[in-house]
Amino acid sequence: MIIKKEVLTFLLFVFGLSLNYSQVISGIVIDGKTEKPLAGASVFFNNSIIGTISNSKGEFSLELHKGLNMPLIISFLGYETNIVKNYTSENTLKIYLYESAISLNEVEVFYNDDWTREYKLYQFKKHFLGESKNGLSCLILNEEDIVLRYNDNSKQLTVMSEVPIVIKNNKLKYLINVQLEEFEINYDEFEKMFIAKYIYYSGYNFFKSLQSNPSKKIQKRRNKAYSNSIQRFMRALKNNQLEKKGYDIYLNNNKVNPEKYITIIPLDTLNNVKVKLNEKLFISHNNDSNSSIESLEKEFNIDNFGNYSPVNQVKFEGAFGEQRMGDALPLDFLLLDN
Repeated sequence: MIIKKEVLTFLLFVFGLSLNYSQVISGIVIDGKTEKPLAGASVFFNNSIIGTISNSKGEFSLELHKGLNMPLIISFLGYETNIVKNYTSENTLKIYLYESAISLNEVEVFYNDDWTREYKLYQFKKHFLGESKNGLSCLILNEEDIVLRYNDNSKQLTVMSEVPIVIKNNKLKYLINVQLEEFEINYDEFEKMFIAKYIYYSGYNFFKSLQSNPSKKIQKRRNKAYSNSIQRFMRALKNNQLEKKGYDIYLNNNKVNPEKYITIIPLDTLNNVKVKLNEKLFISHNNDSNSSIESLEKEFNIDNFGNYSPVNQVKFEGAFGEQRMGDALPLDFLLLDN
């Protein structure tokens, strides 16, 4: 599962300036079998506020801002999602979508499921939205579209949806469309109590601000969410700016020089890096919050936006480990932390 200044009060102003450096990416969405255009397909940059829908001819266009290299997500109900990572403003994209082979309603699953739907939904919202102030303010507007299944044999809850899950974040004032690919919670049972030991989430998110001109109060909340985010930490780690950004690193209660325990290796011209982390390290952020990071593999990658992969091989505990979708921000908001 599995989303902060120095920053940030001039969000709209900064994006206004960036328009001078933007280009337009255009394309057409086509049914892969009939080769007819698909109207109403969703087209957006993953984890951003930049998106649109295809018109009656299947056509779409989006502004491609300098510095943005997130995957382009194209989806349509009943069709498999298409993910485009290499795109340019020089050529018109032709995006082919193919019908999904299986509907969730057609899948027969013989689970030993004695949990009520209400309890399964409670568990999903608790671990997906989170229990922070931001997470508790979130409402799922289409709960009826969510399919929840619990397997008592494996102590696993899986969640699926054929349509995007629509989340209203009342604290941060975002409407978030979540196209859920996978979500599962694995539990330990102790004296009839279920404790989540492992949570995994993958999917695509599209944000829409509920305030076209965010108030100072909402900007302050968003800034605080960003300041405490895993993405901000990962970006500081990638750029060798941990100390500059207010992070202290500890090993066995002793403050250490991060460069002695973390190796950063540049990968490509997109500023992606490989990180080698051999020890479980503890993180203090401005003496305010405490977390830990542990790599379950020898190395992992970080891109220019602070996304890390493979996600399920990097383990966070403490404040970072408690972050969920309710604290998430669009990645183009994160660009302001330069």
